[in-house]
Amino acid sequence: MKREKEACHCKNITYGMIEDAVKSGASTYEEVQKLTGFGTGCGKCRDFIRCLVRDIVEENQ
Repeated sequence: MKREKEACHCKNITYGMIEDAVKSGASTYEEVQKLTGFGTGCGKCRDFIRCLVRDIVEENQ
């Protein structure tokens, strides 16, 4: 995964920022969203980030 790749264009949230949120203890989509603020602009990233969060959580178990 390229940590610098943008996952949420509106809020400039990167893959790395989402991964860091999970590693800091967030384990659900909602928790990661609260920490990072993604998906609060246009919302186009929500479905993708939901899958990304799930995959990162699974990898870190």
